[in-house]
Amino acid sequence: MRTLRLSLAWLVAFAVLFLAENRSTSGVLVITGDVVDWDPGRSITVANEQTDSRGVRIDVRAADDDGDRDAIRSGARVSVWYQSVGEHFPVAVKVLVLDPR
Repeated sequence: MRTLRLSLAWLVAFAVLFLAENRSTSGVLVITGDVVDWDPGRSITVANEQTDSRGVRIDVRAADDDGDRDAIRSGARVSVWYQSVGEHFPVAVKVLVLDPR
């Protein structure tokens, strides 16, 4: 009986630590770079010095945008907060135009 309680205590402690770790990291990543391609309301492709020249394509259908959405165009400098949620492409949470160029 004592080993069962001890095992259950370890299991509960492990579960609590695992859940606390998952809550502290929301899974949101940020990329800042230049817009390579913009399909309004559908996707944005952003490239920087850490990506190849084709950049990273991100789905923007559910994204909040800070500022003027019309300022998003090829060559504009943006920051995109995004998550991988099991879709083909990462999904944007927020898009911020830094320099409309």
